[in-house]
Amino acid sequence: MEDYITRTIFRYVLLFVLVYGVYIVFHGHLSPGGGFAGGVVMGMGMILYFLIFGLGKGKYRRLPMDAAIIVIGIGGFLEGIKFLLPHEHGPVGLPGTLFSVGIISVVNLGIGLLVASTVLSVFYLLVGEA
Repeated sequence: MEDYITRTIFRYVLLFVLVYGVYIVFHGHLSPGGGFAGGVVMGMGMILYFLIFGLGKGKYRRLPMDAAIIVIGIGGFLEGIKFLLPHEHGPVGLPGTLFSVGIISVVNLGIGLLVASTVLSVFYLLVGEA
């Protein structure tokens, strides 16, 4: 598709779509949304990018599973070790603020990235490029 207007406009709109997806992910504990809904928004934004600019620009490398497991393990260890310490269990945020729930925002981000990558993988499987 060689539509100059669509490519020019969507080049700027994609940034707002992805930022809105991240907003939905991080504010999932305060309002409707969360990791799944934000991941779908981010994944659909990338699918629109591939449909407008072509699949050739969308080739990506997969993160090795060992690296992902190591990162998740270290994060869980660091979050769990504070319960073994004799003092406070970490900072307590103000209710209704973005970082008032500890690690839940980070978990929502992980779920959002997982859902976005799954949506893209399903898209590639349906197109036949996987």
